[in-house]
Amino acid sequence: MTRPLRLLAVAVVLALSLACGSSGEECDTCSSDDDCNAGLVCSSFSDGSRRCGTGVGGTTCRVR
Repeated sequence: MTRPLRLLAVAVVLALSLACGSSGEECDTCSSDDDCNAGLVCSSFSDGSRRCGTGVGGTTCRVR
C-alpha cells in the first residue's frame, strides 16, 4: 500500500471513531458533564483520560 493510501485509511478510521462517539454510560469518554447520562459527571482519571463516573467515591474503569 502506498503512503497516501495508508494516510487515507488512518483518516477514515479516525473519522468513523469520532463520529460514533460514546453513549454516556459509566466509563465512556467525555469532555463535559453534558456528554454523560443523568446521574453521571465527567471526571478526570489517573491515566489522564476524562470519563463518565458517579463523582462519588472511586470509579474503576477497565480500558484497553
